[in-house]
Amino acid sequence: MNNQIEAAAQPAWQHTNPSLAIRLLFTDPYWISESCRPDIVNSWIGCMSGYQIYLDQWESVKAWSVTIYDHLHSRNMPLTTDHAQFWPDAATELLRVWINQGCRQTESDPFDFAERIPPPHELPRPLRMRKDIRALTLAELNQYRAKLDDVMQVANPAPESPWQQLSYVHGNWCLHYQEAFLFWHRAYLLYFEQLLGMPVPYWNWMAEDANVDGSPNAGIPQAFLDATYIHPETGAQRPNPLRYAAAKDGRSKACRSSSAANTLSEADCRWVQRNPLFYTSGDQQRLEREKLIRMVRIFQNQVVQALQWPVFSQPQGTPGYPWANITEFDPPQPDALYPNREDFDGLYEQPHDNWHGWIGFDMADNAYTAFDPVFWSYHANIDRMMEIWLRAHPAAQYTAQFPIQPFMGAQADQLAFADSRLWLYTTIGDLARDSRGLGYDYAPPVTPDWTGDAVTFASSGQPSLAVVFNGVQCTLDSYSIDAFINQSDPQDADVDPLNPHYIGRLSRIGMGIKDDKGRCIRHGVTRKLDATANAVALGLTPSSSCTLTVLVRDIASGETLTPSQYQALPGFEGQLCWSLPDKPTATVATDPAVQVHGGSCCRKS
Repeated sequence: MNNQIEAAAQPAWQHTNPSLAIRLLFTDPYWISESCRPDIVNSWIGCMSGYQIYLDQWESVKAWSVTIYDHLHSRNMPLTTDHAQFWPDAATELLRVWINQGCRQTESDPFDFAERIPPPHELPRPLRMRKDIRALTLAELNQYRAKLDDVMQVANPAPESPWQQLSYVHGNWCLHYQEAFLFWHRAYLLYFEQLLGMPVPYWNWMAEDANVDGSPNAGIPQAFLDATYIHPETGAQRPNPLRYAAAKDGRSKACRSSSAANTLSEADCRWVQRNPLFYTSGDQQRLEREKLIRMVRIFQNQVVQALQWPVFSQPQGTPGYPWANITEFDPPQPDALYPNREDFDGLYEQPHDNWHGWIGFDMADNAYTAFDPVFWSYHANIDRMMEIWLRAHPAAQYTAQFPIQPFMGAQADQLAFADSRLWLYTTIGDLARDSRGLGYDYAPPVTPDWTGDAVTFASSGQPSLAVVFNGVQCTLDSYSIDAFINQSDPQDADVDPLNPHYIGRLSRIGMGIKDDKGRCIRHGVTRKLDATANAVALGLTPSSSCTLTVLVRDIASGETLTPSQYQALPGFEGQLCWSLPDKPTATVATDPAVQVHGGSCCRKS
């Protein structure tokens, strides 16, 4: 991942004597589009004048020149929230040369050479580089496989096996539906890499062609499908540990409660299992596989929408919404006053859960998921996309002191399962930072990331439609909730992105075991499916008659739940909600089935 700003073509005056160019760097910055320059320059001058630094006056710039350079080179000035406005390296170097020549005002002024500012020399920091698994050479891939074999003993189901012990940490300690969710899994990856002695390659499920059957990015990577590999040290052909990994206690989730158990041998049951469609190709079950692969675009668009959200999370341990901060309820207050209704981590956890369920069987149960090697490469990409958000929001706020148990140390390099001194544990603050500060970075993906095609309020400025699920909490078992608009009695065949009535999926990945450690937030959270594209395709408006139907399935057994069964579970009933930007709620049609709700109108399913 490279966040350096590429400088635009440099104008001719930049290559002349610095005394002629310095004023223009502050008042006519060439790297910013001409239409934006006046406003940006005025904001720079206005911001710095508050510090008695006047960027449009030579005397002031000269007096503060070294301080100005230091702040520009460290990306702290001019004050801006847009990284594209930062000075490129060529401009700051020109400023340094001008300062060392004596800050001449005109070309005829005498030189006063001195090394007031030495050439910038930033000490290199060694970084572990997480690569796209498709970018690995065969030698690199086989080295990773050998580490899993030799260090982690992936094929060994015995309780003392490092693989079993590491994977059990997830089932017993993982955090979900709360601010610490992503940071807990970041710590888990860091600890795993320390055990392994090498970076985990990521699986880029955000690749732009990942929804196209037959593309190299469709399904799960080939590295997880190969039957064997050649051990780089012994030269022996061995079972591929990325495919043949011992499941929890040596028995896959698929063989405990699923109808798939009838088709699996006892030998198969020893290994983690995934959706069998991933192992098909060509005309073998083509239609079913194509439908499965198409679902990826829905999940990808959910990630794109999450990345657009400016707030990371509701503060850890703060139940409910901040009603006390709202002084009036008449007229209904705008959604902006209810910031915890949607957050980046909540919007992002939804597609995270969807992919877990999509892969199936062991990955679809939190007590089993970490035993599947695909979990680690999958979560490396979860972390990569979060890193994109973190770097785009360097001033975001977090509950810094919240402990990420059972990890200890700022690098999450130790485990402690019974230490009561909470101040010893890794915290959100330790991990809520640029990954390079934690010692690792991401290499670019082989195929560019999908950037989105969803019709949303943010992109269209039009009324947007969503399905909102309130009171979402952890469940013991795993379920998929497929939502439809204006489609009665939906069936499996209707769960298809090509169906304009199909809104999308909300997966609920079960904890697998009773939660007795408070790993899931108790008061429930909100989850949302964007249905704006459906509204556009079907010609719906806020005054249209709309109905919501859902198809709920138990992921493990494949059984369909009846309304009475899923209504007894927390947060399984949704509402269709229109958001009307910049319009009073009074413009909403007065259908008795419509509820006025914080600037939106909601229709219950």
